[in-house]
Amino acid sequence: MSLVDKDWTPAQGVSSPVTTMSSLQCCFSDDQPCQDVSSVVVLYNQTDLQEETRVFLSHDGGLTFSQIHMKSKPNKLVGIFNMPTKWGLAILIKNDDNMINFCYPSLAHEVHTDQHLLLDPLSTLRVIQPAGMRGHLIIWSPHMLLYSPNHGVVLLPVYVNGENGRYTIPPNNITILRVATDDRGFMAVLASEGTLYCGRLGLEAHMIKLHNAADVSQEYEMLFDEFSDLMLFRPRKDHLFGAFDFQKTSLVIDREFSISPCPVEQFYSRTDGDLSFMDMGQSVHFSVVYIPAPICSLSPLATVTDPMLLSVETSLMGDGVTPGGTSKYTLEVDIKQRPYSENLTQGTQKPTPQQGRLSTVVVDLMGRDVVCRRHHPVKAHVFTGCPPRKHVRVHRTMTTCSHGLLTQKMLQDNYSYTIPSNVYDPEGLFRRGSATAALHLNYSIMDYYCPLLVYHDIPWRPQLELWDGGTFLEHVNVDFVLFELNGIYSYRYHDTASSAKCLSQPQDWSSMLARQLSPDPHTAWSQNNYKSCLSSDDPPLSKPLVPYQVLNSQQPNSLTFYEYSGIYLFKVILVDPGYSYCNLTTTFSVYVYGAMPSGPAPLGLMFGLFFTAALGVLIAGFFVSPRKNTETLITEAGREADRAPKVDSMWK
Repeated sequence: MSLVDKDWTPAQGVSSPVTTMSSLQCCFSDDQPCQDVSSVVVLYNQTDLQEETRVFLSHDGGLTFSQIHMKSKPNKLVGIFNMPTKWGLAILIKNDDNMINFCYPSLAHEVHTDQHLLLDPLSTLRVIQPAGMRGHLIIWSPHMLLYSPNHGVVLLPVYVNGENGRYTIPPNNITILRVATDDRGFMAVLASEGTLYCGRLGLEAHMIKLHNAADVSQEYEMLFDEFSDLMLFRPRKDHLFGAFDFQKTSLVIDREFSISPCPVEQFYSRTDGDLSFMDMGQSVHFSVVYIPAPICSLSPLATVTDPMLLSVETSLMGDGVTPGGTSKYTLEVDIKQRPYSENLTQGTQKPTPQQGRLSTVVVDLMGRDVVCRRHHPVKAHVFTGCPPRKHVRVHRTMTTCSHGLLTQKMLQDNYSYTIPSNVYDPEGLFRRGSATAALHLNYSIMDYYCPLLVYHDIPWRPQLELWDGGTFLEHVNVDFVLFELNGIYSYRYHDTASSAKCLSQPQDWSSMLARQLSPDPHTAWSQNNYKSCLSSDDPPLSKPLVPYQVLNSQQPNSLTFYEYSGIYLFKVILVDPGYSYCNLTTTFSVYVYGAMPSGPAPLGLMFGLFFTAALGVLIAGFFVSPRKNTETLITEAGREADRAPKVDSMWK
């Protein structure tokens, strides 16, 4: 349904009937990574894959779909689930022996988990992904209840800690009617004899049996409220008005059974549930306040949904005492990226620019079941990829605005200027002599601000800055390339391949554009295909005198301009593959002066440059000439004295 037009529109790309839809809603953030998770929709048929079946995937909330193909064809497709904090899509399949297991086709090689016997008809099987994106899965049918703490990689039975020992759910001769979960890790099970089981999900799933029984003669549904108490409800039809109301029964779990006192006084984090962005080479840190009772056997434990991608280090540090005299601790949690080389054997894919990977780190109290149920696990969501507000800017010092060289006309957004035909390539491929007419353009002060002011004969390169929104992060000191948006080629690179000390033949714009079927300088050269010439792994250097077209603020290579004084519009592309997951680019303008202009220049700008140069000459003359002028005056005064008449003194 379109939210703008408020009407139903058919999904595009679904070419055959389907029986099942699957999606996962991300509810903890409005940031783009969370929206991307909620926009994934899968359509498929629960049918034999030996027959013709089709799976359709959407990344825009179900408006458009594309067909995806299965690498292998198991006997029966049970379900497809989106698991964004691990491997993407996971497929639950069943074979001829009535065994079920998960497979993960999103990896570099397809991975299958252990098999488990299906105890009921396939139509009764249910799979729950509890909210919170902690990687938990629950698979249940009337006679089976399995729990996975890690996206289905391991499936475990659910245990009840009772007076007569430990047993699994459901007990013999009892069936499961309903299962409910929440985002804090709690789970409730309603059984056929009216018994309610309640527990929590962690590394294992532990439950206890409630003493209060529910009336199962009515078909109740279950859910947890905001206080993690259980609510049973069922619809009731009003025969007079033809509408439905809900009959609700709330169970305050603490009142339904007696539990031992919690041996932890406080366990929380001020950043609980926040989403952090982790760019290449960065780490994420958060802290947890932990105040245990004097006698406490529970200890904090940190786990991550994708241990192949991230590592977690914790340290527990003393932080004074509470007013009541209890020791207070701070658990410091550091989340770091694992080197990509460590993940190759596991089939884990490296986060690609702009896409990234979402993971969840959970800090919980090891060893507790329903004890301390009011102290919820602490979560941190980490997006390993491009932070959405990270961008590059050009450092601005000497600009035409700061020197007062722009006229009021040029400050307007419709200022026009002309590029002569002998300095640009209309297709932007830097081919000399390809233009047949001058290019007339409008300069947008809103898009490019004031042009940087550059003298044609002085070596120059842009100084780049890295920003996150409105916060300056650092100066950029990695390799980048640039090109003129209108195809102007009247500039030279200072270094050659030899002077840049290249060991292999360097890349250049001509060779990179030649690799494309439809040459485009915006996509021809990037961090995805950049290779440094300082590496000896590539073919050796064969043309040492070719221009070296890679720039870096810490290297001497630079540009000089010739032949054309006027406006240049440049685009910068950072090509260092080890700097960021972001495709960092920026555009800016430069006004080059001092070269012989090949076309008309702005009258106000030329007048301002002439005035600045004349003023500089006058100032220089003022500081250089005083001594010379003084010596001249003394000499002239001496000559006048020699020519004056001689008068004898009256006292002679």
